Amino acid sequence: MFLNNPNNPENLVPQNQPPNKLVYLNSNDIDDDDEIDISELLRLIRRRGLIIMGTTAALAISLSAWVLSKPPVYQGSVKLLVEPLNKDNADLSFLSDIAGPGALKGNELDYQSQIDVLKSPSVMNSIVEQIRTRYPEIIYQPPEDETQENLREKLNVTQAGDTKIIEVSYKDKSEEKILFILNQIVDGYLDYQAKEYVSNLSQAIDFSEEQITRVRLEVAALESQLENFQQNNNLIDPNSRNEALTTQATFLAEESEKVQIELDGMKKLAQELEQKLNLTPQQGVIVSRLNTEPYYTKLIEQIKETETQIALEGLRFGFEHPSVKALVAKKDELVALLNRETRKILGSGNSNLSLDFLTSVSNNVETTQQFFDVNNQIQVLEAKQRGLDEAWERLNSQIKNLSTTNKEYFQLQRELTTANESLNRLLALNENLQIEVARQSSPWKLITPINETIIEDVSGTLRKIALISIASLFSGAMLGLLVDKLDSSFHTVEDVKSSVNLPLLGVIPHNKFLTEITDKKKKRSDSIPSLSRKSIFDDESITFSLDSYCSLYTNINLLSSDTSIRSIVVGAAEASEGKSTTSLFLAKAAALLGQKVLIVDADMRKPKIHTYLGIKNKIGLSNLIAEDILPEDVIQSFDDGLSVITAGSKPPNPTRLIASRKWQTLMQKFKQDFDFVIYDTPPLMGFSDGKILTPLTDGLVFVVRMGKTRRPNVQQVINDLQVSKLTVLGMVANGVKNYMGGAYYGYYNYKNYYNDER
Repeated sequence: MFLNNPNNPENLVPQNQPPNKLVYLNSNDIDDDDEIDISELLRLIRRRGLIIMGTTAALAISLSAWVLSKPPVYQGSVKLLVEPLNKDNADLSFLSDIAGPGALKGNELDYQSQIDVLKSPSVMNSIVEQIRTRYPEIIYQPPEDETQENLREKLNVTQAGDTKIIEVSYKDKSEEKILFILNQIVDGYLDYQAKEYVSNLSQAIDFSEEQITRVRLEVAALESQLENFQQNNNLIDPNSRNEALTTQATFLAEESEKVQIELDGMKKLAQELEQKLNLTPQQGVIVSRLNTEPYYTKLIEQIKETETQIALEGLRFGFEHPSVKALVAKKDELVALLNRETRKILGSGNSNLSLDFLTSVSNNVETTQQFFDVNNQIQVLEAKQRGLDEAWERLNSQIKNLSTTNKEYFQLQRELTTANESLNRLLALNENLQIEVARQSSPWKLITPINETIIEDVSGTLRKIALISIASLFSGAMLGLLVDKLDSSFHTVEDVKSSVNLPLLGVIPHNKFLTEITDKKKKRSDSIPSLSRKSIFDDESITFSLDSYCSLYTNINLLSSDTSIRSIVVGAAEASEGKSTTSLFLAKAAALLGQKVLIVDADMRKPKIHTYLGIKNKIGLSNLIAEDILPEDVIQSFDDGLSVITAGSKPPNPTRLIASRKWQTLMQKFKQDFDFVIYDTPPLMGFSDGKILTPLTDGLVFVVRMGKTRRPNVQQVINDLQVSKLTVLGMVANGVKNYMGGAYYGYYNYKNYYNDER
């Protein structure tokens, strides 16, 4: 009839109990999540604000006090203009181009090298000797004891950005000492540079005189070379020669254009004459050639005359007359001569021309003559065009040769001009250098007066305090984050939702008044008469929202759509998580909603229900199970439909009583007599009372208190419930701070609400 259950000492879990719901736990979510969003960060700051602010204040105050205790450090800075803004009088830059790379080194100032020279012992030793006359502790080398002071460590020489200014600064705790040392350093630098400057000028003068001699020889050589080139190429003025060639080119272009226009017109006229004579282009050529031969023309005329005589004589005497036959014979001889002459002129390829063609052409004498003249004119124009083309070729050749000659001429002329300009600049530079040497002055200028105005406080106290404040705040935040990470308890509703995959049945807001009154009631002794105690419901100092408990009861009932939930076990992983107050106020909410409610204090080891209600606990659950008394003897009822069974006297083995068959029978009776029964049980960790009672009810409601319940304990309890296959209805987040959800009525005095309802 019963199944074995390791969590039930008497193995009294009914065999016919319906299958319990499984509990699912997302173990990955129970571990701390490394990602913190903005809302979580704000909640963390609220939780650990005291640690963050305390750590920040302690670090900031102590470190700021240490910074303020240090004496101030001053710095003086002066600026030296080391290159003239207008370098015309002593500009040596072009000498490198004349003499070649590396001929005159040091023309462009290398600031880093110059600074290294200024800080070198060769320059600073003499300056340090002057400083030691007033401050003998100053040296320019690593100190041998604490009484000596290394000038190099406090001296800073830099270029002011990309300017022509060198900035010299010195740090010390004494303003007077800074001014004296800067005076000595600036005087030493100016003296050093004056000597170096004169030395450089002397070197530049010698170099410029050498270059003047060399450039003069170069100018003379170029002048002689240019004169010989003009003589050899018969070149006096290249510009006038260019103008003449340009004029010729223009004339040839105009003439060529005129000839081409006239030639095009003649060719067009020749085509019209060919069409008029009904000649093919080949025939036109033949006619043109034949008409140029006098003997051929004479033969044609004789043939025409003979044919005329034949026609006249034939009409007169008849064509068989001997005289007519003689004329025909004469014509045949003339035709034979004409054919020979034609072959002679045209060649054998065109000897097959008919006599009719030849005579017909000769009949249009005027047109043929015009055709002949036009063709002659075309030949003349074509010959003229060829002559112009030959002239163009000769002109282009001259232009090409002149271009090469001019290029060489102008190259020599440019070289000569450049050499003359270099010579003039060298002469002017040499004169300027002579003047600079005569002045005996350094080009470096002090542009900052050495007085109290150059002194500034560089201790950076405010900046250090600001950095300390930021670092302290960061340290406090890191400490708060570390403490929060090490704290394994739940802090928000989101933590509960993400860590445990169970329905969240309700959220109970944190109520400091309720916490204070429950803490006080826990400290009271059971020896104090019950009548002197107040019920937690009657204490006017408690103000809370009952809506959360009404919502909790409603959510519990909505879990089952077929049958209503009549009995539940309220449990928690650890003690002091609010399961008793949750059970009590849940029962009160159900009673106010018209339900007949019984709350049973099943925590016989450390009962609290009677303390919160201010009632007696002489007899209760332990007496009902262990003794022969009726339930009516232990049930204490209230006017609002709420009934209570207190824990009773403390038994030696509460688990044995809970697991007894009598108690199971009583639980079934309570379920029939009341609409809603709530069992307040001991903590689930370490005690099996809740696990024994849960199968006999509709399920377990798990209470988790924010800031108190630890995640590993919840994980262990839920894993145990999984193994036991017990029904867990859901979770209740208790003591949630700054929770606004579901507050329909807001906070109000419970007693007034209850009296109004009644």
